[in-house]
Amino acid sequence: METGTNFMDCFDIDVISNVLSFLNDPADLIRATAVSRSWRYHVIANDLCKKLWLRKVPQVANVAYAVEDSDGIIKLSDISSRNPANWEALKRDHKIYSSLLQPLAKPIISPKDCLGFPIGASSTDHDLAENVINTLTPIDRYPGGASYWSSKGESDPNVPENILYRLNTSISIVTEVHIRPFQAFWEPGRPVYSAKSVRFRLGRPKSVVDVEIDVCPVQQPSVDKYIWTYTSPEFPMAQESCLQQFKLPEPVVCVGGIFQIELFGRARRGTIDGLFYICLGYVRVLGHSLEPAFNLEMYPSGELLLKYYPHALDVLHRSFSGEGSSSTDEAESERMLQRAEMLLVEMAENVLDGVEWD
Repeated sequence: METGTNFMDCFDIDVISNVLSFLNDPADLIRATAVSRSWRYHVIANDLCKKLWLRKVPQVANVAYAVEDSDGIIKLSDISSRNPANWEALKRDHKIYSSLLQPLAKPIISPKDCLGFPIGASSTDHDLAENVINTLTPIDRYPGGASYWSSKGESDPNVPENILYRLNTSISIVTEVHIRPFQAFWEPGRPVYSAKSVRFRLGRPKSVVDVEIDVCPVQQPSVDKYIWTYTSPEFPMAQESCLQQFKLPEPVVCVGGIFQIELFGRARRGTIDGLFYICLGYVRVLGHSLEPAFNLEMYPSGELLLKYYPHALDVLHRSFSGEGSSSTDEAESERMLQRAEMLLVEMAENVLDGVEWD
């Protein structure tokens, strides 16, 4: 064997291609292209980065792709197309999909809160005082009051609840969800109104028409307006007023920016009416936005276009590594508090506008 010859290069071409196709870790596949010219050729010629991207993010199979560079937008061929492409097209596609895989290959050193604002809840006991907006703020009590969301009371403890949120960007990676059930500190025994278990869904609106644009959360938003592309396992919840962490089995790419919490089982009766409630004090969704390197646009027909901006990829990688994270986190926390406060003010104004004064 000649010096510098890779051991795998001694095998038949089909054997090498078949072996490389079993790589399921984006980091391994990206490294494979740097081993030798032969390996790089097999990865590109067999569209392995594109195929792995589809395995990791199957919900984007029908999304159109475009590259926006200094020369304008270059639209890629249909991602699900099986038609043979020429070598230049294969190299171009490899560059795009290897870039798409890189965020999945890099650990998120400094995850960010990805929640934008709530769309609505399946029920709310007192619309203003116990609104789902309150789950955006980590503080669940203040002088003279409390901040939390409460469902309506039910005689059946098995009636589920759900809360819909928008994430703060149209495309992001979600790694875990944190929830703190609310403890009614003024009631005898300081009960915690937790659910018994929780599950999460990620998705996108079916069309632009179905995008909820209300300033204030709506009552009983229709979940049928959304295409759900990921459903997590069901996690048990502790009956404790602490920030409970639910880590997804693997990072999930959310294409479309819609997040849902499904709450199952009511663990506690209300001390006054004897009905079962679920109350949450705080919710946050951790992960990282894929903007500004990637951006998702939706047309009125519901078709999606994923744009890739090569010049912004380095910015994305630096943010994954946590550069400048402290000041960014503080600013984001401040923005979250301000946004929640403004939403509550606007909601109160809307309620007051509907009141007929004598």
